[in-house]
Amino acid sequence: MSLKSFFENNFEEFSDEVIREHLNDRQNGISERYVEMLLNFIKEKLNLLTSKMQLDIFSNGTVYTGSAGLGLYYFMRYIRKNKPEDDVLKIVLEYLDLKSLKGRRISFLCGDAGPLALATIVSYKLGTSRPANLPDYKALAQRLLDLISLLKESPDELLYGGAGYLYALLFVNKYIRETDVIPSLPKHIEKVIASIIQSGKLFSAKSKSESPLLWQWHEKIYLGAAHGVAGILYILLQAHSYINHQDMHTSIKPTLDWLALQQFPSGNFPSSLGSSSGDRLVQWCHGAPGFVPLFLLAYQIFKEEAYLKIALQCGEVIWQRGLCTKGYSICHGVSGNAYSFLYLYQTTKDPLHLYRACRFMEWCVAEKAGTELHTPDRPASLFEGLLGRLYLAEDIIRPDVAKFPAFTL
Repeated sequence: MSLKSFFENNFEEFSDEVIREHLNDRQNGISERYVEMLLNFIKEKLNLLTSKMQLDIFSNGTVYTGSAGLGLYYFMRYIRKNKPEDDVLKIVLEYLDLKSLKGRRISFLCGDAGPLALATIVSYKLGTSRPANLPDYKALAQRLLDLISLLKESPDELLYGGAGYLYALLFVNKYIRETDVIPSLPKHIEKVIASIIQSGKLFSAKSKSESPLLWQWHEKIYLGAAHGVAGILYILLQAHSYINHQDMHTSIKPTLDWLALQQFPSGNFPSSLGSSSGDRLVQWCHGAPGFVPLFLLAYQIFKEEAYLKIALQCGEVIWQRGLCTKGYSICHGVSGNAYSFLYLYQTTKDPLHLYRACRFMEWCVAEKAGTELHTPDRPASLFEGLLGRLYLAEDIIRPDVAKFPAFTL
């Protein structure tokens, strides 16, 4: 493989002797020593982010590379507290720049839907104690729902398109559980799902594909999580309670089975159909890490062992080739790859996967010279920079509830 995209993994393989440093005695969580190391890392780096790197955080208002990413981080901290505090929600608001939203971009990660979804939930949860400059949650929810006007002119993928908008709607639906609070939300979700499926059917027919559903982005058929089939299917499967039986079994499941056939013998997946990069990229946005949560969820829904086997094969290639030379980011780096092991641990309860997640986290904490060959454009951000590592550190402390941000509900 020319231009190697990964460093050799020289970590010790899983064994009783090695894991004592990383896992607790029951092997169902990380050790106290490891928790302390991560808490120190979080404290030090969060202080750095909110002081010296503050300007970079506010470079834009998105979840992906801007201030709303830090808002999402604080919201995650809020929902995981045994006794949630309104003060944390008010910190979330400090990182949501609602005035600069232009209503032109639809997705959770790179568009208006992310900040609006977060603001809607925060406004609802604060109730009468919300700040005077924060609109009522109903007005914010309406702005989010109105973005549907952009759906037909948007792509279908996660980062910029319909799947990213669907995630935002599902996100609000999850954290505002009462069905009568935003009564039009369920129908709205169904409309977006129908649009994505219809678009997939039309492009598949046009392409004469064996897959019942197929989508393109920038005139390429991407397969991965960020821009491709895997990411779209994963969001659709998380919304499966809104999808009728026929679409699930004649469109979505056969598309999954077609996607499974694209897997390389190594366990990795191509970034796109006919990809010139071949079996090279092992990162969340393009490659095996973005397929792990999809096939694990498919295994849980359809109860077919073949899907679990695919996810486990992905796990092996990530362990072998997942220490990316690009750096530590969650989008195209080592911390994003670590999430694959957390998903595998959650499904199998095998401590092997938790141990592997810890070693990848260690790599990201150590920041050894020469292990980030591509300086991120936005070094403070959630998807490209330091904030993604903090998000992962919080998740490894509570591995049973870990969720890749803006991807898993």
